This record gives sequence, structure tokens and C-alpha cells, in this order.
Amino acid sequence: MSEKIRGYDGKDITIKFGARRCIHSAECVKRLPGVFEKGRRPWIDADARSADEIAEVVGRCPTGALHFERKDGGASEAIPGENTVRFEADGPVYAHGAIEIVDGDGALLFTDTRVALCRCGVSENKPFCDGRHSDAGFRASGEFPEDRPADQEIEPGGKLTVTRRPNGPLMLTGPVTIRSDDGTDQITRMKVSICRCGQSGRKPFCDGSHKEIGFVAE
Repeated sequence: MSEKIRGYDGKDITIKFGARRCIHSAECVKRLPGVFEKGRRPWIDADARSADEIAEVVGRCPTGALHFERKDGGASEAIPGENTVRFEADGPVYAHGAIEIVDGDGALLFTDTRVALCRCGVSENKPFCDGRHSDAGFRASGEFPEDRPADQEIEPGGKLTVTRRPNGPLMLTGPVTIRSDDGTDQITRMKVSICRCGQSGRKPFCDGSHKEIGFVAE
């Protein structure tokens, strides 16, 4: 799961950008338009605002496409003390925390603090979202079904392991708070299976539909 990362150097900070994980949520452009400007070449100017302002906005990138390195002795990006997952209506799974992605055999593939995971089944950058849910007409409310998993007691902290089950769901293992899209509902779990074929009848959770439709994914 290699990424091509491009660095944009400033006097006090370097901004790193991985284009494959960007789904154009535009948090950066809206919050710091002088630093991030579509159509400009280069589109990132790491000296346009202070390193502290840039670091704060980069940390809001929900997909992890943006990261930073301080050159002025400022604080590095912290690993959150709580693992959280949010299901965007008609969109991806946003995970934030101490996240590691492993394959079905448990081999470590990727680590980060922010990722957007595909749940429509059509991304060409699985397990990450690449924005194709819009063109595919994917529909999911971002709310929990009536037969949602029960709460489990958790101790915040520790890793959230995302297992990429071959031809199956994403298995989340570790302490995690799972929130609905509007944030009004949540459950806490130590283990839960998330649909990534897009066809579950109890989205966002897996119901085995991937077997019926012959879903294929690493």
C-alpha cells in the first residue's frame, strides 16, 4: 500500500500531500485559501501563513492526504487519545485515532491517524475511499439500523486495527467510538464488522451480502 507523497517546503514547515487519498473535502482550501489554492501551481504555499495555523488546518484533513513536518521546533501531529469512526451519509467511513490497517493474515500494511475508508465497494484505491461513491450513486443514511450492535465497555487509547478481509468486510478491532453522521448517536465497541461491498441491508454494518453478490476485493 505504497503512496506517492509530495512535499511542499516552507521556512518553518513542510506540507506533505498524497493525492491518491484526497477526495476533495476542501477543508484545507476553505480554511486557509492563501496556503491551499486550486488551479495555482504549485497549489500549496507553505509560507503563506504561520506554521501553527497550517498545522492546525492540516490536522483537520479527514482523509490523511495532508500531513506536516515542523522545521521550527513546533509540535508534531499528536496521536489522538481516542479512536473514533464516523459514517458519512452517502459517503465513506472516516476513522481518526491510532489506526493500523492489516491484511487477512495480519500483516501490517499501513498506519496513520486519519483515513477515509470505502464502503460503497467501487473505489479503485481500496480500502481507501477515492470519491467514486458519488458517481456510483451510493446511498446510505449514515445512521445506525434498529438492530445495531450493542455497546461494549472500552478503555480509550490503544490501537484500532482495521483488517481488510479478502472479499469481505472491514473488521475493526480495538477500542473505538462509532458515531452516526450527525453525531447524535454513538456506540462503543471492541470489535465490529463494517460493510465495504455497499450492499448490506443493515448498513453501515456487515450482514454477509458480500457473499451473495460475489464481492471481490483484497
